[in-house]
Amino acid sequence: MGLEEIKNLIKGGVFQSPTKGSLGLVRVIEELIDYKKEDPDAKYKIAIGTDSETRERGVEFVCVVAILRIGKGGRYFWFKIHDERRLDFRTRIYQEAVISLALAGGLLETELELRGVKVNMEKPANEAFKSLQNDIGNDSEKEIIFTNELEIHVDVGTIGPTKEMIKEIVGMVKGSGFFVKIKPESFAASSLADKQL
Repeated sequence: MGLEEIKNLIKGGVFQSPTKGSLGLVRVIEELIDYKKEDPDAKYKIAIGTDSETRERGVEFVCVVAILRIGKGGRYFWFKIHDERRLDFRTRIYQEAVISLALAGGLLETELELRGVKVNMEKPANEAFKSLQNDIGNDSEKEIIFTNELEIHVDVGTIGPTKEMIKEIVGMVKGSGFFVKIKPESFAASSLADKQL
């Protein structure tokens, strides 16, 4: 599955939440915005991550978007994607990163559409964010939730079979303009998504 196909699945899909139940993507974004509004002076981090498991027929991917109110808890939402192909381990890890990038892109695009903001998503995310900041200025009512606090969490680390893939996966995510975390800091992929498999 390619990036655009995955992004369209995510945009039209149903997310799950331990506290909010089933939600569409627009409602997930509204929940994230509302959560930030509850304590606007707090520091926040938004993390996106994906984990996968081989099933009898293909691979099941779980992608997560989590918002943390630093030192005060957080919320998360997940979405499952089933791929009927049998993927080798290396391809699965790459696909996890691609799904996380698609989720980040889908969230940002959908939020921008909700706010009537136009941005060229053909550019890397960091360039798109800079142009958004210029357009928005210091207007807190127009603040885009996915700009400053967003991290992509990848399920690779310095121990185990993924250690040889770190440079490539991290480079792919950074090249797309996002901050990236690996294990043991990549909780959205290695803990939250893994829990839903």
